[in-house]
Amino acid sequence: MRRVVWIWLPIFLAGPVFLARSAEEAAPAPPVKLVVIGTSDFHGALEHSHAKVVGGRQVGGIDIIGAYIQALRATHPGGVVLLDAGDLYQGTLLSAASEGRAVIEFYNDMGYDAVAVGNHEFDFGPVGYHSTPSGPDEDPLGVIKARVGEAKFPFLAGNIYDKAKNKPVEWKNLSGYTILERRGIKIGVIGMTSADTPLITHPANIRTLEFKPLLPTLRRLLPEVCSRGATVIIVVVHAGIGVDEKTGKAIGPAADLARALKPGEVDLILSGHQHTPFAARVNAIPVIQPWPKGIAFVRADLVVDRATGRVLQDHVVIYENTFFFRTDRNGQPPTYAGQVIRPLPGYLKKLKKFKRGIVHLERIRLGRATEAMKCNAPLDSPVGNLVTDAMRAMDISIDVAMYNSGGIRASIPKGVITFGHVYEAVPFDNNLVKLTMTGAQIREVVEHGLAATYGVMEISGLEVTFDPDAPQGARCVSISITRTGDELDEDKLYTVATNEFVMNGGDGYYAFSRGTNVQNTHTLIRELVAGYIKEKGTVTPDKGGRYTPIRHRCP
Repeated sequence: MRRVVWIWLPIFLAGPVFLARSAEEAAPAPPVKLVVIGTSDFHGALEHSHAKVVGGRQVGGIDIIGAYIQALRATHPGGVVLLDAGDLYQGTLLSAASEGRAVIEFYNDMGYDAVAVGNHEFDFGPVGYHSTPSGPDEDPLGVIKARVGEAKFPFLAGNIYDKAKNKPVEWKNLSGYTILERRGIKIGVIGMTSADTPLITHPANIRTLEFKPLLPTLRRLLPEVCSRGATVIIVVVHAGIGVDEKTGKAIGPAADLARALKPGEVDLILSGHQHTPFAARVNAIPVIQPWPKGIAFVRADLVVDRATGRVLQDHVVIYENTFFFRTDRNGQPPTYAGQVIRPLPGYLKKLKKFKRGIVHLERIRLGRATEAMKCNAPLDSPVGNLVTDAMRAMDISIDVAMYNSGGIRASIPKGVITFGHVYEAVPFDNNLVKLTMTGAQIREVVEHGLAATYGVMEISGLEVTFDPDAPQGARCVSISITRTGDELDEDKLYTVATNEFVMNGGDGYYAFSRGTNVQNTHTLIRELVAGYIKEKGTVTPDKGGRYTPIRHRCP
């Protein structure tokens, strides 16, 4: 009996140890958390002095943006994915002075993982002073190629094709996708840009390019990305999403893309271009979109099963836009992600370096505004009225001046107006073009503005009464000439002033191309606006009345 006991006792003692090891080996590994941070439509908004105010607190400035990104990485080491949906560097005098290089340097410093190409990346055209090629020897894609090549992160745009070759363009550091790895998880990031870029970009700069539709491009790239081992798929696209005010339904190219996919085909869509916030699921796919100009970021926390590498969609957390606040409500440094947020001294030092070349321009005082002049009014934009009035004042022969509302980019504050303010309001290097148009052609332009998604045509010299509920193309009830008070005569010829962009069909305004006696004055409209303000000394926002909608009574 004693022999039997000594034989079985070691086996008995070893049993629990064996069972504990088996249980430990069988326990599933905890899931992986990936924190995806998205920005978009930065438009060169580097300076904290231009920071916006939200709830009485300043937001924005690259020195504070960098601090928030540092805080997120400190709180989630090895798990942050930092992406941008395009339109990085066009829009401010500071960025324009280096043709966008300043923004690329700061994005390099912040360690972006990938950035989609935006339509405004093409705005600077060839390297040098001209924003469009002045001769056959100038490459209209010179600036974008240079900026993409300088980035330490990939630019993504799988739907930009070389027209002549019918193949994706081959530029240094530009690709359709990139593969990232975080905490042992492979992440495929696929990038695309707006398919309507030819309509909203100067044709001279993109004449060699074709912008393919989003869905077929994504379908082409998905198998290749998956074959490279990516189990998490993020789409970053410079194409917007919004919400229909009447139905509450998500609308826009990014919404259409999400609905065309099968749930689970992609794990997250980061969109841009729309300049409005969005954070919700569309067709069960999380879609996030930030406020523009560096005032906020969007965030999605993806929880990934370590064994399969797949996102556990029920555990995904989508955050509303988070503002880059410079202070808390008490004026003290804010906290985020458990970290105290303070401006980064190194970023401030670099900003000063870029500022040296433009300080003299920013400080040029042109006049004063008696009130703030906003740019984003749906009708009768005060800045739009100012710009078109300046255009019409250039030449007494001009009956009507027109400027696309999408080209008016910033408001002008109350008080002293500097050249810097005018530059940010009218950042595009558009010359004034004079031409002769019939009344019918002018009506066509106005109707297109009232119908299209790019905003109304800013006007001077016209007064339009319209029915917003009428069918597209038939909304104008009456149009009169301001100078005479006469009704617009569809057969009569009028002298019109506009900009090069719409003259070449930008925003779909093709009626201008049928005008006659076309004369490019080679005078920048921005310079005309600056001179107009300087001459007047004091400007007051126009009280409106250029567009008057008919209000229908309830039956």
